[in-house]
Amino acid sequence: MIEILKYQNNLQKEWDDFIDISHNGTIFQKQKFLSYHIDREFNDCSLIFKKRKKIIAVFPAALKEDKNNKILFSHPGASFGGIIYQNLSFEECNMIIQLIENFARKNSCTEIFLIQTPFIYVKNNDEIVDYCLRYNQYDNDEHYLSSILPVSIDINDQLKKIARNKNRSQGYYNNLIKKHQLKFNWVNDFKEFYPILLQNKAKHDAKPTHSMQELKKLKSLFPDQILQLMVSSQGEAIGGMTIFKTNARSAVIFYSMFNYNYSQIQPITLLMQHILPWAKKNKIELIDYGISHQPNAENPLDLNKSLVRFKEEFGCFASIRNTYKKKMNG
Repeated sequence: MIEILKYQNNLQKEWDDFIDISHNGTIFQKQKFLSYHIDREFNDCSLIFKKRKKIIAVFPAALKEDKNNKILFSHPGASFGGIIYQNLSFEECNMIIQLIENFARKNSCTEIFLIQTPFIYVKNNDEIVDYCLRYNQYDNDEHYLSSILPVSIDINDQLKKIARNKNRSQGYYNNLIKKHQLKFNWVNDFKEFYPILLQNKAKHDAKPTHSMQELKKLKSLFPDQILQLMVSSQGEAIGGMTIFKTNARSAVIFYSMFNYNYSQIQPITLLMQHILPWAKKNKIELIDYGISHQPNAENPLDLNKSLVRFKEEFGCFASIRNTYKKKMNG
């Protein structure tokens, strides 16, 4: 028998501890992370599933209003969510989905929508949740393509391959660093980075996912997992990368931005040359370079093909973020 509980704030430690030992948990499903929103209040409906008083799965979720629809969304405050689990059998997974649907109906939801945690974050390659969602007739028509960079055993060889892929040499990049007096620094704030982020997003008629205040709060909540690398030329900040350490073996490059006046210096390529040694030192095996979809595109599958190609030159392979939705009938 599986018991379902609605998440309460006094259960945060128990929830977050389970994320750490689960098969597919990341920083994005921790309640401490989901609490960071300052200007966006969510009607939290996160669920806990226990068997013999032990957590076997959690479902981070909130109610989202869309016109006349009331959606149980997992989770509107994170890149991905879905069912986070440990050692689920088919029967247990199927029962958990039924319990989620019963909860949705009792709360007058017209739809369930979730972005399941991608397979690259799953410790044991277990795809039971995705199978059970399809088994229960969840639509799987919308996908997001993410670029994943594996961290090689030999970092120097990997950097040489990246240079070759970009028709350059390592000496060429070393000369750029020397000529433009480039400095690379890990910083504890976002005051130099955020204006660059705003300018980059405005160029594509978009806005950052996070406000400056939200990034500051996230940094205070996760000082060792939310990191900011900056590159400067003769003392002027010209680019940066915001890194989220998602779990023990993976990280996401959440923002990768530069001042377009310095495009000839190739700041992002040079920043990546610092990210890879850092990843190796910190036992990071996979770097998620994020999705490359066209903002505001009518077709959600439309890609920024030049951006995808740019990431492929680093050695990235493709990973799909699967979305699932189901209409509630009565």
